[in-house]
Amino acid sequence: MSDLLQHINSPADLKELSIAELKDLAAEIREFIIESVSKTGGHLASSLGTVELTIALHYVFDFKNDQLLWDVGHQCYAHKIITGRMDDFDKLRKADGPSGFPNPAESEYDQFVVGHAGTSVATAIGLALGHQQQQSDDKVVALVGDASIVNGLSFEALNNLGLVKRQLLIVLNDNSMAIDSTTGALAKYFSKIRLSQTYEDLRRTTNNILEHMPHIGKGIEEVLERIKKSIRMVVPASQMFESLNIPHFGPVDGHDVGSLVKLFKALAHSDHPAILHVYTKKGKGFTPAEEDRPRYHSTGPFEISGEVVEPALAAGRTFTDAFGDSLVELAKKDKKIVAITSAMCDGTGLAKFRDEFGDRFYDVGIAESVAVDIAAGMAKTGLKPIVCIYSTFLQRSFDQIFQEVALQNLPVIFCIDRAGFVGSDGPTHHGLLDIGFLRMIPNMVLVAVADEVEMKLALEFAVESGKAVVIRYPKDLVPGDDFDRSACAEKFELGKSVVVRKSAKSKIAIVSYGVVLTEALAAAEKLQQQDIEVDVISARFASPIDDKIIDLLRAGKSIITVEDGARDCGFGGAVLESAAGEGLEQSIIALGVPKRFIKHDSRSAQFMQAGINADRIVSAAEQLAAGK
Repeated sequence: MSDLLQHINSPADLKELSIAELKDLAAEIREFIIESVSKTGGHLASSLGTVELTIALHYVFDFKNDQLLWDVGHQCYAHKIITGRMDDFDKLRKADGPSGFPNPAESEYDQFVVGHAGTSVATAIGLALGHQQQQSDDKVVALVGDASIVNGLSFEALNNLGLVKRQLLIVLNDNSMAIDSTTGALAKYFSKIRLSQTYEDLRRTTNNILEHMPHIGKGIEEVLERIKKSIRMVVPASQMFESLNIPHFGPVDGHDVGSLVKLFKALAHSDHPAILHVYTKKGKGFTPAEEDRPRYHSTGPFEISGEVVEPALAAGRTFTDAFGDSLVELAKKDKKIVAITSAMCDGTGLAKFRDEFGDRFYDVGIAESVAVDIAAGMAKTGLKPIVCIYSTFLQRSFDQIFQEVALQNLPVIFCIDRAGFVGSDGPTHHGLLDIGFLRMIPNMVLVAVADEVEMKLALEFAVESGKAVVIRYPKDLVPGDDFDRSACAEKFELGKSVVVRKSAKSKIAIVSYGVVLTEALAAAEKLQQQDIEVDVISARFASPIDDKIIDLLRAGKSIITVEDGARDCGFGGAVLESAAGEGLEQSIIALGVPKRFIKHDSRSAQFMQAGINADRIVSAAEQLAAGK
């Protein structure tokens, strides 16, 4: 380890360094992040871009007492290193190591668990108003990045910034990127400003801000007027924020740590909210990440000296691959199919669709609610919109799904990747709630696919159904041919399950919903060795529930339901509700994820914690077979 970094155990150590040493430290931290993430995987490019910003913030502020709020918290690796978590980075995102996101349970320097975009300005306003009410002098800083400023919640928060009558600094980290290239009018506005700036422009802007900042005591508005009179280039970047009556400084170089320290020292004493607009380079310091930022936004382990070695997940075909290929195949036959996503084209498998049908592809940026309402409008015109959003982010669109899709009974198709456990990203990104919050809404058809064959068939069904259909699938490899899945090739029919394994002597049926069919079949094999015969059914639908599943109970069989979602309000709950109406629920064991947050770990370990693996199914079947 290098000389400076090994002596940094807390922000207090950082404050002992000179500005020149801070520059050297930035290079060392960047080298350490690259080395660490090459072994563990993680959100690399964003954290590389915020190193100098993080150092300068901790150098000026005291975040034991002051508060630093992160937007899209995957930018926080340098923050974690500076605040005493460096020694655990070899276990980053592993069960016994630090999370990839801020987490107050880890450190007093973290305020919120942050995994979604657009949250920091609103929560910063709340903190500032709390201090305002209690006459506290604690400083509040919100670091906004990766295009989360375009999120609707960010705009709503900016609209309410006038409530704050004290210090509140918003650092707008403008790197022109979200997960993928940023889209939309605001992104183009920022991009136009960015492209018009030279390094000399940024340096001159910084000097002008600092030259006038001593007048801060006379009011921040006067400072801004002095700056604008002395340099014209500040005005275009400020127009949007000025229209909201928000003081805006910059843009400035987000990698010039010395200037950043001076700027933060000046702005720390403001008696008014302000925005400091900085330019950074996502992936800075690691050429592959600079050249392919979407790929290195979140990466698995890789070789630093050569090309990326993808994580084990990419060694085979994924559900995301299967979805992307099936959608392209269908779109060639049906010109009414359009695809919409929210800043996650590559992650949702839409890259091939975008390349082949560019005029039918829409990326709305980090604005999931807008994506749903745009899809509703498209469906109203007779198009067949496919909305592709991760399960965890679809939660942000609940009201739009209810109001503009279901209430209008419009045929919008939701393809939700990352359903179930997501492994190392942890509880902010698990997709465990979609079954519950969607199942309660009328006019919604809920589908989960068990393998690649079912993926293609489910898409075909959804496109032709004329209904609002949700198709959920995990971030995982599609299962191989370890078990006989021939029944999964049967065409999808609304509310109809398929029997994958049948035994004439069975008294128990394992009814699985989605990818956990593999665990159900593995359990059936183990049970057969104990002379316990079971049927295995792929339910396919959580809404509506197949009546034939309830018929099993009428025929005297017991049922074990299995799902990779929250047990409460999930698929098993739907079966229990249907059975309860006929007094049959005493013969059902529902296996699902318990009502608690499950931390970052491997997917297999998370399945074990939740008790939805083959061994737990076997145990449940043994209980039923014993009459318990």
